[in-house]
Amino acid sequence: MDDAHLPTNRLNVTCWEYKVPRWKNHLQTNESLQRLKREAVLKEARRAFGKRGYHNTSLDEIASALRVSKGTLYNYVKDKQELLYECHSLALDIGEQSIDHSEKEGLTGAEMLRHTLMHNIVSLTEEFGAFAVLTEVDALRPEDRIEIVKRRDGIEKRMVKLINLGIKDGSLRPLDPKIVVMTYMGVINWLPRWYSADGRLTGHDIAQQITDLLMVGSLSPARVPQAGAAEATSSGTPPGRRLGTKAISASKRRSAK
Repeated sequence: MDDAHLPTNRLNVTCWEYKVPRWKNHLQTNESLQRLKREAVLKEARRAFGKRGYHNTSLDEIASALRVSKGTLYNYVKDKQELLYECHSLALDIGEQSIDHSEKEGLTGAEMLRHTLMHNIVSLTEEFGAFAVLTEVDALRPEDRIEIVKRRDGIEKRMVKLINLGIKDGSLRPLDPKIVVMTYMGVINWLPRWYSADGRLTGHDIAQQITDLLMVGSLSPARVPQAGAAEATSSGTPPGRRLGTKAISASKRRSAK
């Protein structure tokens, strides 16, 4: 079966809540169709890499999942290394966007750091295949590796800057920023190894709990949530907002139900 006959249920590609229209829509330009079909290939590659790993996934398996020939894939990508590069690129896009988002939403260094972690982890659970190959830097072409490492280092520097800002404004403990960033990145990069979209927790639930765990170790003592704030977090109230006695009792009754 050639790529023009790919089943429509395989082509409903989602990327940041953007839904790709049917491939047989004749109102689409050739350029649009080329882009949409390429995205379908990339999305299947991310899914396969996330499930089986980069080295254990072949182009034949990706083509089979899309119900096209292996030769058809070469209309959209040059080789498997290009797919690996695109996965790295997407993961870095998400990292950069997470920091951009935090700089708009946060007031203190701690708030920016929290927004960065939440946005990054939630996005990761939606595109976990892109993150599952982040340890495969050595498998990239030399020129691609240089670009990816440069962008990765840029993200690390921006996160160090956020942490230094938090230390300066008193919202974060005076820890070594580089160690903090490496700890966060280690947790985030390992998530695809155990995360399952079919698990009992949503991506947002997981992001909330991981972020809380990481932030408690980084917040200055005065900012660490107390018992009332912890109760508020578990009941859906934003961290840092204290609950009165009546509110806490009501929250406990809801939890008991």
